[in-house]
Amino acid sequence: MHRQQEFDFGIPLPPRQPKLPDRVFLALLLEAKDNSRFAALQRQLCDLNGIIGSLPLEERFHVSLQHVGDYKRLRSKTEFAAKRSGRLVEMPAFEVAFHHGVSFPGRPAVRGERRLVRSCFWLKRPVCELSQLIGIAMKANGLKSADHCVPHVTLAYDEKFAPRQAIDPISFVAREFILIQQPARPDDPQGLGSLVPDHRVVMLQSRAS
Repeated sequence: MHRQQEFDFGIPLPPRQPKLPDRVFLALLLEAKDNSRFAALQRQLCDLNGIIGSLPLEERFHVSLQHVGDYKRLRSKTEFAAKRSGRLVEMPAFEVAFHHGVSFPGRPAVRGERRLVRSCFWLKRPVCELSQLIGIAMKANGLKSADHCVPHVTLAYDEKFAPRQAIDPISFVAREFILIQQPARPDDPQGLGSLVPDHRVVMLQSRAS
């Protein structure tokens, strides 16, 4: 039986998405036992201020210490320099306490959205001291670093402004800092779901104990 030839045009390929750079930085991560308390405060502050924007997962709550850079491909020499910088820094464990919530402008990558954050105003000295020590080590290893420190935990991304407001103090004990490579995806430009302690963590360095 003769069968007519058919043309299979298939499904058109979607347009290629430009690769976004991964964000690489050093940070304090909360311990798993602390996540639920901070997540409860996240919901409380968002409800109180009418925040309906993007919410980071509780597993990615962190306090940034130093920004290493944004890379479409992280080179091994940069990773090595960042790891070496971390190994040069040691501090005893210390408490990180938060007393206020406030909004401040996010980086340009989030298109002007404000971040609702908890800011550490009264006990920020140990965090800033650690940030400075890491920054000195980074410069010694050929990396750029920031000289200023604004300790905070990002709770939400939203265009609505939340004024500074007092909260019941909440804290965690900083026992380690880590180097994180946060993958960027077009459907998740803020990396809300990608900062978790798995293969994306380039280094786990227990220096505060």
